[in-house]
Amino acid sequence: MFSEIKYTKDHANLSVDDPRKNDYYTILLCDSGSANIKIGFHEFELKPHGIAILSPNTIFSISRISSDLNVKQIFFTKPFLQKIFIKEDIVEELLLLNSNYPPFYELHNRFDIVLNRFLSLERELNTQYAYHLDIARLMVIEILYEYNRACEYCLLGFEKNMNRNYQLTYEFKKLVDERFSSWNTIGFYASHFGISAKHLTEVVKAETGHTALQIIHERLLLESQYLLKHTTLSIKECAHILGFESASYFSRFFKSHTSASPIAFRKENP
Repeated sequence: MFSEIKYTKDHANLSVDDPRKNDYYTILLCDSGSANIKIGFHEFELKPHGIAILSPNTIFSISRISSDLNVKQIFFTKPFLQKIFIKEDIVEELLLLNSNYPPFYELHNRFDIVLNRFLSLERELNTQYAYHLDIARLMVIEILYEYNRACEYCLLGFEKNMNRNYQLTYEFKKLVDERFSSWNTIGFYASHFGISAKHLTEVVKAETGHTALQIIHERLLLESQYLLKHTTLSIKECAHILGFESASYFSRFFKSHTSASPIAFRKENP
């Protein structure tokens, strides 16, 4: 672990199908290859010449990592940036990610510029000359500005996709992320939107390729895997947190989706 900032150019923190939460920010800069990332209710493809930020205390998982993936990563905590002579509200604004969209944007012709900033940061942290942490803070701020610039640029062309079906699907996925442990049937969500369960299922299926129930179950499964791997809660306690009536019902649900019981999964993923 690190104290306030760390840089790496390997695949650290990108283990496949391992739901986790971090207590720090992660900036990803992809040079080549690809990986699929789920974070919160968003899912996106990390691909070349793109930049992404994973927020702390938000569950995420990685899958479909290509063999040629080359990604540089910066890990840092908010207190690290707060030690710089910049107004705190500016730092807060830079770290405030737009929750309406996946936290990934293409850098286009700015990629080489951002890449050089990553490499400069790496040199500062490796050489550790005088004031290297102060300079590193400034470099991270610069990179965050580049991320926010890419965000603004990409979102200019995003509104064209904001049709009614897209909006409904987005609101549904957002609500699933908030209520998955208590609203476990499509009827709850359909009633919230004032539409039929059939219509909600048809819209979500057309927009995502998955049924509404699959999305609910995927979110439940993701949280289940996180609790089993990263906590010492009993199976009964996990079942209660996730809204299952009993440990046996939770075990049947988990095994039907993973072919392993919760106990077996925990043993295989210490």
